Amino acid sequence: MKMLKPILLSLLACSLVTAREPAKKYRVIFNCDGHAVAKDAKGDLKQWIANLFEPLADSHVDALFWCDGAGGNTANYDSQVLERTGKRAGKPRTYIDRWIEEGNDPPKVVVREARKRKLDVFYSFRINDIHDSFIPDEKPTFKINNPHWLIGPKKYGEVTSFPTALNFAIPEVRELKFRVIEELFEKYDFDGLEIDFLRSAPYFLPGTEAKNAPLLTGLLRRVRAHLDQRGKARGRPIRLAVRVNESLRSCQLDGYDVPAWIEQGLVDHISLGSGVMDIEVGEFKKLAAPRGIHVYPVLYGWPSKYNPIPAELATGLALNYWSQGADGIYLFNWFPHTKNNSEKTGAYMAGLLKELGNPNALRARPRVMFAADRGRPQRAYQYNWLHCVLPKALPEGKPLSATIRVGDKLTGRVTVEMQVDNLQIEDVVVVSLNGKPVKGLKRIQPNRLSASVKTDILRIGHNRAVMQLVQRSEKSTKPRVVSALELHTMR
Repeated sequence: MKMLKPILLSLLACSLVTAREPAKKYRVIFNCDGHAVAKDAKGDLKQWIANLFEPLADSHVDALFWCDGAGGNTANYDSQVLERTGKRAGKPRTYIDRWIEEGNDPPKVVVREARKRKLDVFYSFRINDIHDSFIPDEKPTFKINNPHWLIGPKKYGEVTSFPTALNFAIPEVRELKFRVIEELFEKYDFDGLEIDFLRSAPYFLPGTEAKNAPLLTGLLRRVRAHLDQRGKARGRPIRLAVRVNESLRSCQLDGYDVPAWIEQGLVDHISLGSGVMDIEVGEFKKLAAPRGIHVYPVLYGWPSKYNPIPAELATGLALNYWSQGADGIYLFNWFPHTKNNSEKTGAYMAGLLKELGNPNALRARPRVMFAADRGRPQRAYQYNWLHCVLPKALPEGKPLSATIRVGDKLTGRVTVEMQVDNLQIEDVVVVSLNGKPVKGLKRIQPNRLSASVKTDILRIGHNRAVMQLVQRSEKSTKPRVVSALELHTMR
């Protein structure tokens, strides 16, 4: 029997791979978090529809991945599995109740409006969202009644988990999440499902991730089989997407066995990263491309603590990803609506939707920025940013190195810029790029240094910068912390 098990799994994997035609490739996937567009519409259904769909018109967006805005523990739709958001806390979102009573159940409206615009539409399921750790009206009764389902605040390396993360080693947790998916695809005609594993880790107690990884694979296999069954009944396939960490190593540490998911044909689309900028597209493509599975690096709304993301950095990141062989660009926490935009990002983000899917359009932009990752570790992303160095103090007399990935041949004027917190007038900092000294480093702001660099010392791919504090002022004992390292191009 033990000999037969791998054979049966292999046969199952082959049947899953061959049962479906290859999925459509998307230039740009737009993930709508659901919350901001609804909040900014102030209960007006027409304005909510406009907030969501108007910025996508005549853009490069081919697919909408829509989250209902509740985080996957409660529902902003007519659910019999999850309670309505705010019900337990006595803070119901009454406009959702009114829309449903009027026949405008939000998922039905989203699917209808997407069809009108010839957009593919997926339900984006945040399968382990932890916003209910600090947003009380999103905390569901099932977590109150079953505290043993929760991981709680545990140490994962340098960070502590949020208290409301669910433990997916518990069968009842996996069963509940499957029932949510089952109901969604019984009631609504989405083209696909995204399981967003980055909302949020951890899924298992510290040190048990490798042992329990097959449990997530088993859940994914069950979901895949259910979607295939429903797709067969309706006469067209239901696609399955996942969002995971930016490297295979970090996925492994979190318990996401992505190679097994690919080998078994469980997924159609894989999106990578959540705020991190340096994404290992190539290692995923090597596994996924032979299986007809598409890979999309995530261009976050505020990667590595750039908030909001500058347009020139969005351009540089997209060029990096296209150069690594990305099948398209995935946008997360992107708020391009213009009316009552509480994020203040509408106009320029809407314009970028018409450029990010075309590398040639991006190359024509007058300003492009590339930057080193910064910002780890973060509580909801224990094992992301594995090769991130910044922010870090400059030790006196010792070098500090970091890398900047560049995805396109640079032309025009290029400058390197450093943000050094607590920098003093008498401090002297030196920098080299790929072993060549950067000359003429000048202070352009109290904590910012800049110098022009020759393009021939830069390369496509990783560029190594070495920074050193060679003279330290005695006027301040505070550490000199490098919080940003950037390349700016001006054509």
